Amino acid sequence: MSRMQQPVSHLDTRDFQRIARAIAYVDAHWREQPSLAALARAAGLSRFHFSRLFRRWAGISPRQYLQHVTGLAAKAQLRGRAAVLDAALAAGLSGPGRLHDLIVTLEAMSPAEYARGG
Repeated sequence: MSRMQQPVSHLDTRDFQRIARAIAYVDAHWREQPSLAALARAAGLSRFHFSRLFRRWAGISPRQYLQHVTGLAAKAQLRGRAAVLDAALAAGLSGPGRLHDLIVTLEAMSPAEYARGG
């Protein structure tokens, strides 16, 4: 029987719960920009195993998920007409340069362009 045909096992359920805990941790602590090590600890796994497992269950890396959550907050600040520095700090980023890199990665435009409606 191939892996695709096997029924969901107890380990699969436990893995799902670990990743769900990690996602909840990101959702609660995104402003702190937790490291991969902190996320792995929250899931009770090594960094390497956590990273592989997260990608398998979520379809993206832990870093990509953190960027997505952070980006949502930053974009809301920019749409609310916050200054770039204020939007960066409110999103838990260290400054405008980090915000610029994030918005360019997510939206292919600068924060100022995004704030103007792209």
